[in-house]
Order: sequence, then C-alpha cells, then structure tokens
Amino acid sequence: MKNQEQNQSTRVRKKKFHMAISIGISAGILWGLMSLVMYYLQFTDVGPSIFAKPFLNPDYDLKWQGHFVGLGFFIFYALIAAFLYAKFLAKYKSPWVGIAYGLALWAFVFIVLNPLLNLTKPLKELGWNTNSVMFSLFILIGLFIGYSLSAEFNNQEE
Repeated sequence: MKNQEQNQSTRVRKKKFHMAISIGISAGILWGLMSLVMYYLQFTDVGPSIFAKPFLNPDYDLKWQGHFVGLGFFIFYALIAAFLYAKFLAKYKSPWVGIAYGLALWAFVFIVLNPLLNLTKPLKELGWNTNSVMFSLFILIGLFIGYSLSAEFNNQEE
C-alpha cells in the first residue's frame, strides 16, 4: 500500500514536471514572438534581445541575430518561470495569482535586473508606450503560465 502511494506521488510529480516544461516552452515561444512583433511594429523600444544582452556581443544588440538569440533566452526564462510557478504557486486556483506573478516577473526584470545588468534604458526613460506594452506582456505571461498550470494541476487532483 505504501509503495503504491509512493508510485502515485512520483507519477504526479513527473506529470507536473512535464506539464511545466510544456507550458514554459509554449509561453516562451508565444509571448517571445509577441514581444518580437511588438518591437518590429514599434509599439516598444525593447525587443527580445534584452534577455540575452549580458551574453551578446554589443554589435548584435539591435540586429535580428540578437533578437533571435534573445528569443531563445526568453524561452529558457519562461521555462524557469513555469517551474517556479509549478513548484510554489500551482495550488492556487485564482487567475489573480498568475497576474500577480506576471507583475512580480516584470518588477524583477525591469526594477531589479535592469539596473544591475544594464539591459536597457532606465525605467523612467523608456517612455509610456514601452512601459505599458512590456507591463502588459509580463502580466499576460504570468496569467498564461499561472492559469494553465493551476488549471491543469487542480483538475488532476479532483
């Protein structure tokens, strides 16, 4: 009986791990491409290349190669965000938790990491369009990851 419960627990953890991978990659691709489209349509001054800026040659920052590499980093970071959400927040059923998670991700990138790594201009200098677009994008990322994982995990338990 105890061995059967351990097997069940192991299966549930593996399923959560695989679901977090699936949602993380999907979120990274979907919202990373959306970020790229918003950049090329000039809704924002910040493209996906900022996510790879510490690792990129400065000559590639604003070129398509830099945005392509940045998109790969964006997918990787979305995967990490999905794992963190699955580990700590998936038990909550409310979409508001995902929205708050997106706000926290935005604050981490633009308030904490940006001054440390000089990813882009300071927040006050980015302008209203860029700030509102990136703020909305991160809310949508958090909502997508949060609501998808919470819905999946809470449906499994029922």
